[in-house]
Amino acid sequence: MLQVKKFIDYSKNIGQDFMLCQGPGGNTSFKIDNTVYIKKSGLHLSKATKDTFQKIEYSKILNFYQSSKKRYEKFDKKLSIETPLHVLSATSYIFHYHSIASIICSAIFKQDSLNKLLLEEKILPIRYLRPGLSLALEIKDAKNRKNFSSIFLHNHGMVVEGSNLKEVYEKIYEIEDFFKTLIDYQHLIEIKNNITMLRQENLKIKNPNSEIKYEKFNEKFLFPDHAVFFPFPIDKNKNSPVYYDEKYIYFDKKLSETELIYFKTLLIIFNYIKNKEILNYIDQDKSVDLRNSKDEKLRQKLNK
Repeated sequence: MLQVKKFIDYSKNIGQDFMLCQGPGGNTSFKIDNTVYIKKSGLHLSKATKDTFQKIEYSKILNFYQSSKKRYEKFDKKLSIETPLHVLSATSYIFHYHSIASIICSAIFKQDSLNKLLLEEKILPIRYLRPGLSLALEIKDAKNRKNFSSIFLHNHGMVVEGSNLKEVYEKIYEIEDFFKTLIDYQHLIEIKNNITMLRQENLKIKNPNSEIKYEKFNEKFLFPDHAVFFPFPIDKNKNSPVYYDEKYIYFDKKLSETELIYFKTLLIIFNYIKNKEILNYIDQDKSVDLRNSKDEKLRQKLNK
């Protein structure tokens, strides 16, 4: 079906933009008639094919989540824990992605001030909640008050939905343009370009900025996949799993492809934030709860 192919192509395009998606993060969905196509858990949008998505009878999965009494119950173990946000909205296209710019804004802006700016742009701000049914219900309730099609998830990412695939895609980049008014986006791109070129060799990576004290970020998780795929503290103790000096960052093992992707994502964010105060983050207890959940264990297993 041509519509499904176009949806997969647009999903793949978003997945291949490192500023929007990293590793297995992010998920998309498409509804047509009584069918919904939803990305499976742990797979990479950047490598999207028809097999990346699960085809499901929409009325059946909608009834499941409308009737569910358990916050983290899943319709199918292959699906993401974030499936409810795709199901509880009847909109044809839903794109959920982890914009690096949005994560930085979440971390360094006062929430009340940022929320005011977001609402002026018709972007609905949602407080941090662990991914799952509770988050989907929070979004649904907020949309009942302000029916916006763009949603900012604090310390998480973005959701953009709509009935026209091309317009959804264009809106994603319009929102990135909005972030350019809040942060030095060109500088962020330069940092991204430098850091994505780094390679782990002999269990070490070049330290991109010797002035950064990485300890300031320890136990401050800036987005869910930070807690799931690279929760390790970074310090100058040579006995630590990850330690650094002015020239290099050292590891006690060879990083997997996914760990390396998320470590680079963190380096980009850390190098942009640098000496700025971190105002908002996911705390240690919430990060452990998320990391040890069945769904995240599955994603970790699929991305070893």
